[in-house]
Amino acid sequence: MEKYVDIKSPLTGGKVKEVSTVEEHEFRKEVFSVHVRYYICEDTGERFTTTEQDELLFNELYSQYRVSHGIPFPEEIKGIRLHYGLNYQQITKILGFGINQYAQYEKGQMPSESNGKLLSAIMNRQFMLHLLEDSRAEFDEAEYNKVYLSIMASETKPENEAQRRLIYRDIRRSVYNGFGQLSVEKVSEMVKYFICKERGLFPTKLNKEMFYADFLHYKLHGQSISGLQYQAIQYGPVPVHYDTVYDNIDGISKEIVLAHDMESTRLSCHSCDTSVFSEQELKTLNDVLAKIQPMSRQKVIDKSHEEEAWKHYRDGSQLIPYSEAFSLQLI
Repeated sequence: MEKYVDIKSPLTGGKVKEVSTVEEHEFRKEVFSVHVRYYICEDTGERFTTTEQDELLFNELYSQYRVSHGIPFPEEIKGIRLHYGLNYQQITKILGFGINQYAQYEKGQMPSESNGKLLSAIMNRQFMLHLLEDSRAEFDEAEYNKVYLSIMASETKPENEAQRRLIYRDIRRSVYNGFGQLSVEKVSEMVKYFICKERGLFPTKLNKEMFYADFLHYKLHGQSISGLQYQAIQYGPVPVHYDTVYDNIDGISKEIVLAHDMESTRLSCHSCDTSVFSEQELKTLNDVLAKIQPMSRQKVIDKSHEEEAWKHYRDGSQLIPYSEAFSLQLI
């Protein structure tokens, strides 16, 4: 897809077209199909990119590689260390990594396949204790005992893991959840953000705002905000099991009202916590709200039915891959 954009070429000062397409890119001797965006100077035909466009390409490329090889994502790698209550020096000694290596993995550096599998394996506490015992010579007795007790004090699984699996079912990262980490906290605050800003909201419109926010963020940054999956049903794209998801969010009130010639559930809440979102995520939420808030429920439904993401997957209420984000019409 090509379109003219309102910027001048840094090469000639002339017109510029933005191209959005799919290309094959190689990473570590493997080839992956990724979505790319770049600009073309109309005068010279030369291609150039922005930092944001480059980040989008690499985010999707690295996400596919991590999923393909079972390598944890940066926030998961950080979560492992915090889960066990360890500092960088302690976890580095246990794993035998180089100085600053673990910190670099947390910042986004891609581990080798072997190190990635090791990081996945230490999510199991017993395996972590086994590695600690093997690295005993790296610690003096007092520090070893401190690290041992810290690992033992950790839960075998995150506190809300059972709830996450019960409500959200499949929480593995894939193109069907925008390679996002399923965050109960972000899902809750995202839902409450739209309800609060709209000063009350029916699920039908809320579902569309959630869909557009997640898919737009993937289009711009290569990852969803919530980590939710979406499916195409009669009234447009909706989060999978959205009714169960909304039922399990604290701070939301429900009222049965007569609307659109039928009884409907109106959702309301008094506050939301936007501190859980990054600046990029909050900007995406604001942009979607600005576009959809003035629209009626029916207009939002009609607009969502124009999306390829709904047209291609409406038969059988199929899951919608986030790759359809690049064909969004409304946003």
